[in-house]
Formats: sequence, C-alpha cells, structure tokens
Amino acid sequence: MSKTIPPLGTPKDVALYCTLRRSLRKAPDFLFGRDQIVMLTVPPGYCAEDYDNSAASLIRRLAAERDDMAYVMIAATDKPRVIIKRLTDDYSRRRRVLILRETGAEMPLSASLGIDIEIDLSPISAMDLRIGCRRAYQIAVTHDQACAMLEFPLDHLSAALRRGRPPMDVLHRLESVAAREGKPTKRASASPLLEDMVGYGSAKSWGLELAKDLNDWRSGTLNWSDVDTGIVLSGPPGTGKTQFAAALARQCDVPIIATSLGRWQAHGHLGDLLKAMRGDFNRAKECAPCILFCDELDSFGDRNSFSHDNKDYSIQVVNGFLEHLDGLDGREGVVVIGATNDISRIDPAILRSGRLDRHVAIELPDASDRLAILQQHLGQGLPVGQYSKLITATNGFSGADLAKVARDAKRLARRAKRDIVFDDLLVSLPDLIPITGKHRWSLAVHEAGHVAAVILLAHGVFHGAMIVDHTRNDGATSPGGMASYELPSVAYRTAETYRNQIVVLLAGMAAEEVFFGAIGDGSGAGSKSDLAQATKIATVLQTYMGMGNRLRHSLATEYSDLENLRNIDAAVRAWVDDVLETEFARAKELVRGNRAFVELIANELDATGVVSNAQVEEMRASVVAADEIETAA
Repeated sequence: MSKTIPPLGTPKDVALYCTLRRSLRKAPDFLFGRDQIVMLTVPPGYCAEDYDNSAASLIRRLAAERDDMAYVMIAATDKPRVIIKRLTDDYSRRRRVLILRETGAEMPLSASLGIDIEIDLSPISAMDLRIGCRRAYQIAVTHDQACAMLEFPLDHLSAALRRGRPPMDVLHRLESVAAREGKPTKRASASPLLEDMVGYGSAKSWGLELAKDLNDWRSGTLNWSDVDTGIVLSGPPGTGKTQFAAALARQCDVPIIATSLGRWQAHGHLGDLLKAMRGDFNRAKECAPCILFCDELDSFGDRNSFSHDNKDYSIQVVNGFLEHLDGLDGREGVVVIGATNDISRIDPAILRSGRLDRHVAIELPDASDRLAILQQHLGQGLPVGQYSKLITATNGFSGADLAKVARDAKRLARRAKRDIVFDDLLVSLPDLIPITGKHRWSLAVHEAGHVAAVILLAHGVFHGAMIVDHTRNDGATSPGGMASYELPSVAYRTAETYRNQIVVLLAGMAAEEVFFGAIGDGSGAGSKSDLAQATKIATVLQTYMGMGNRLRHSLATEYSDLENLRNIDAAVRAWVDDVLETEFARAKELVRGNRAFVELIANELDATGVVSNAQVEEMRASVVAADEIETAA
C-alpha cells in the first residue's frame, strides 16, 4: 500500500533511515533500479510501524518515478489472507517493493515465493542515534550517552528526546520512568564498571567475585547454590550505595531492577503492595541473571518493635519479603542487594543466613579515595602539589558531594570554553586558609609525638606522616595531619597492646604539653579525635574484653552505649579515668626522654609537610649515635 511521504522530523526517523540504507547495501541491484522485492525483518522489540517515515523518505530518494516503488508493513498479528492481499496489490503496481516484516510474522508460502532477497535489519546503533540527534534536533550526544539511551524502549526514547533538551536530562527522565515501573535497565556504557570505581573497599571485592561467579554459573561450571546471592550495604547518605548496585550490574553485564518498600506501598493497600512486590521478583526471575536492588531496607522495620496499631500489616509485609528472599518457588539467577542508612533497624530475619546474610559498611571515602573519585569524575588527573589542599577542603565529603564538585568545575570550564583548571575546583569547595607560623609548628610537634610513640614502642609498621598546608574556613573540624601506621590483623594481644595504643593516641597531646606547656583544641574535638578513640579503647578494655580490674563482660561496643556505661557505672568511669591519666603520663615521659628525636621529626614536617619511614629511621639512628658519643665522652 502506498504511503504519504512525511519529512524525517525526529532523531528516531533519521536513525532508522540510517539502518535501512546500511542494510540495503546487501541488495545493490535494488538500489540501482532493478525490479526486485526485498524483505527486511525488523529487529526483535521493534515494530514495523516504527519505520513508516524512514521507509517513505528512502523511497522518495530512490524512486525514479512517483509510482516506481512502494513499501509494505507486515505486523506479527496480521492474518495470512491480509498479507497475501496487501502484497499482491503492490506486486502488480510497483517495480520495486520493500517489505518490512516484524519478528514473529508468518509469511504465507504464496507471498514468500515472490521475494527476491531477505535481509535482517540491524538495531539502531550509537552512531545512528548520534546522527539522528544532530540532524533532526541539533543535539550533540556522546557515544556513551547514545549507548545508554538505546538501553531503553524505542518509544520511551523517542518521547524523551526533544529539541534543545540536554542528553543527561533525557537519560534522567528515562531512568526515572524505568525505576517507577520496576523495569530492568542495562547501562553498560554510560558509566564505569565496578572494577574502575574507588572507595568501596570490601564491597567492591565482593562484587568482583560475584561477577566471576555469575560467569561460571552461566557457563555451567558453578551451581547456583555456590553463588553468594544477597548482601546489605549500609552507610551514610551519599556514599554511593545505589551507584554501587548499578556499577555491579554493569560489571556482571546483567539487568538491574531498582525498587523499595515505598514504591511497593505506592500501589495501594496491602494486597496491592504484596502484588507489586511479587511482580518485581517475578520480573527479576524472567530477566535472570539479574540484580534486584531494594533501597531503604530499614523501612521494613523490626517485627519485634512494631506498635499495636499497624503490627498485623507490617508483619505481613516483612513476611512477604522474607518469602521472596527464601525463593520457595525458585530464585535462581537473582541476586538481591539491600541498602540502608541504619543496619540496626532491619528485622534480624532479613539478615539471617540464606537471605541477606552478608553485610558491608560503605564509609565516607578517605583522603586517597576522595582524590581518586574526583579524578574519575573529572576524567583527568589532579596536580600532585595541590593534593594537600584538596584533602583538607573535601574532608567529610561523600561520593555524591565530590560528584557535584566535579560537575560544577566542568560547568565553569564549559562556560569559559576551555579545559578544567585547578581554580575551577576551588570555586566549588570551602574557602581555605593557609596554616603558617606557630599553628603549623604545633601541628608538626603533635604528629611527631605520634610518630615517635609508634617507633619507640614498636607498635605496628610506620608508613609516614604529613601535615596539611591549609584548613577550611567553614567552621567544620578538619584534620591537621596524620601519622600512618599499620597493625597486624592477626596477632597475640594483651592489655599492654591496647594500652600502648592509648599511648600512641595520646602522644600528640603529650608532645604539645611538653613543648608548649599547653594542649590545643584539636586532640579532643569530635568522635574521631585522639582522645575519643583512647577513651573508647580504655572503656572496651574494662567492659567488653575483661582486661581491666574486673572480668564482667558487656556487649556494648558503640560510642553511645559506652558513654552510657561510663555515666551509670562509677566504677567503670573511675577505671577509665585512671587508665587515661596513667597512659598520658607515660606518653609525656616518652616525649621528654626522646625530645631530640621528636624535634627532628617535627622540623621535617614543618619544613616539607611530610616525613617518610626511611627518614624517620635515619633520624632515629642519628639520635642513637649522638647519645652513644655523649655517653662515651
């Protein structure tokens, strides 16, 4: 049947036109005017009607005369007699005919006999889409963005693309719809693989092992029962739990279904909620191997703490979730990842063996990870000489915070029509104040105290120390320096081991008092300060480990619980105070007895900002040699 020829007005039309021209290279005689009937089978998931405008435009360009060519669309639902009548009509009136056949459409024998060439149409490629966006809407789309867009249904993509709409906005719209409908998406090229991401520690190791196991399971060399199929990720907001799940799906090359209890509840009453939950798990099974990511896992709550008002409802919700985790009707091929900001609020049954029995905490990135994350988002290296500034300015930043800094820097560079420079980053970060004079010297003395204690007590392996050149001007507490040392993960430890650790922690304060006769406010401020850590160790010795002056055991290990113990138990409080006073006195004595050694370390830190293990060993050797000469004299 003949069609009215519309213009190629959308990126989809232009992209499909590209696929038609490319495929017809396999029929050169048809292109050069020979009378032929060519059948093009459209890719799975595409409709013949998708090609309406593209085929019409192609014929307009190829036809020598107005009635020289025609195209026919065959849907999978068309009945044989309809197909025969349609093709017979066009055979008699056209010299050249294109048949666009949907996958699954049965061609009657009488119709197939007239076909000269059969060709399978290729799906839209990233280059096709980029050409379509540029020619139809004058939108510049990168290769990765095009690959990401093509992972979504063609009708969704066509609706989301609009003239003047940025590609990332298009992707965000597509992703939000897919997430709302609980449909899996695969973004293999849009973002980095898990192996290329930083800041995930043991969670990354687990994910890379899972990717290997899924490959082995696909190949039949590993049973599903041997695959680790569930994990809970915990950590503060912005640490990248959702990004981890997406990167893991890319690493494993599997689809991901993102959902949550809130999304299930949005479907209506309890029956609708349970139906939506069952639907997501069923979709995951249909897509297996697949990752089902359940965010805000703590929203299920703990059945032991449900109030009477909604107890029955909440118990049924948790029980329904547990049923799907158990996979009584089979969960082979489905890996479930849960995410939470508070692991303590999750029902213990969800975390039981065989369900989501593995837990990995994702903490805020440390200094080296923050630098690596910034470089990853920027797509370029950072000047080594500016590391100290960046470490200080980004202290306490989450992965999401760092991503925003990178976006802001890129935007500034785009507006200036140049590459990113370091000042672009600084504009998006808190103001920095140089640390000089007495303030810098006090930091150097403080860190030198830690270093000397580690070396003189042979407490672990010392790696190096540093002090920062700048501090933030936003009122936030930021570390002024760091002494890096490593303790063995497996070793014989006594109370002396832990008390030596307290000495190391308090040695910075001790050095300040010995050198200046006063202690600065940095040593005891915050839950991660030297004094806070020393207080925790002293309390745990007495209560959790039974290494104090009594054997009674306590389960408390968290800061808040230990603080409560000290407040309500005078004996614990008195013992902790005594330990801290005793070990602080020992730390001061250590600094006084080795003042020359501490001063050498502090001088190097003050001058250069860093001191290595090799340098400290040389300093220690020189002090020992000087003492021997003095003794001999």
